[in-house]
Amino acid sequence: MQRMTLLCIGALRESWAKDAARLYRERLGASVDLRVVELQQSRHPHPAKQREEESERLLLSARKQPGALWALDETGDALTSQKFAAEIGALRDRGEALTILLGGSYGLSDAVRSAARRVISLSAMTLPHELCRIVFLEQLYRAQEILKGSGYHH
Repeated sequence: MQRMTLLCIGALRESWAKDAARLYRERLGASVDLRVVELQQSRHPHPAKQREEESERLLLSARKQPGALWALDETGDALTSQKFAAEIGALRDRGEALTILLGGSYGLSDAVRSAARRVISLSAMTLPHELCRIVFLEQLYRAQEILKGSGYHH
């Protein structure tokens, strides 16, 4: 079973988002040992300072995690679901854990993007922070189903 950690800034607040996150985590079941770690949001009044503080928290927490480090960021590479699944599968086949970073409302710093082995964009459009987590969890579930050869992805 592949070990993954999703490091997020902030907690899910909306009930629909909590329900969707729970659904996809349940669906992942025994396919992935997924830990979701919610780190505190910055309370600094300036967006740039918020981004820096939150990015520091993510990097400090990421250093404690084994394996590859990926970041979710609007400037990252757009992947098809099949390509995402292939990359997840390659890590799994090597026995490599994966840590994924999801920043706060103002994104990630250059330091986080530089530290990440892979930077991935979930969409060319700007998505609300909570929705990013749900989209990622669904795509992670989809990747697992693609790797199993199920009919979920069609």
